[in-house]
Amino acid sequence: MADIDDPIFIRAIVDCPGGGRLVTLGAPGVTIDHRGEIWIDPDGIDETLQALVACGTALFLFLARDSDCPPGFRLQLRERVKQTGMAFAALPIDDFSAPGAAWMRAWQRLEGQVSALLAQDRAVALCCSYGAGRSGMVAAHILNGQGLSVEEALSTVRQGFPESVESPPQENWLHIRNNNCALAHQSNGEGKA
Repeated sequence: MADIDDPIFIRAIVDCPGGGRLVTLGAPGVTIDHRGEIWIDPDGIDETLQALVACGTALFLFLARDSDCPPGFRLQLRERVKQTGMAFAALPIDDFSAPGAAWMRAWQRLEGQVSALLAQDRAVALCCSYGAGRSGMVAAHILNGQGLSVEEALSTVRQGFPESVESPPQENWLHIRNNNCALAHQSNGEGKA
């Protein structure tokens, strides 16, 4: 979560090797006041969404669980995102965790749209509670899919925001996904000379 004096919740804008940009961010407008209470700042939502539109964002991917945010936040955010002309999708992941099989099935249905938007030099926003762990992990996963090694993808995302990919299970998931993809390519004959 951002400090109350920081209405823009964007953590990093990462250029992709094949074109386009990935924007990692914390939940826009979700703020903690001086008493430690969580509340929604509508101006924080609007200012962050305006910044996303300005950098060419076409898809807003919400990765947080509803329980990570104030009640009704995802629905309110979805409406505000759609009003800007961006598409909205929710693929929640538990905080500090890696995606499971259901997430991967949902991702496979969305992955082509993400790749097409990036190829059109558009941006994709990746949003979780703080904008570090889940957002950074999915950004690194996308970069890995565009040809960067896992280490290069992690380095690229962390250059934009050093706290990105914040847990060992998230890093391990990136390495396992990369290894599984490499094995699949080999068994399909794609890795043979």
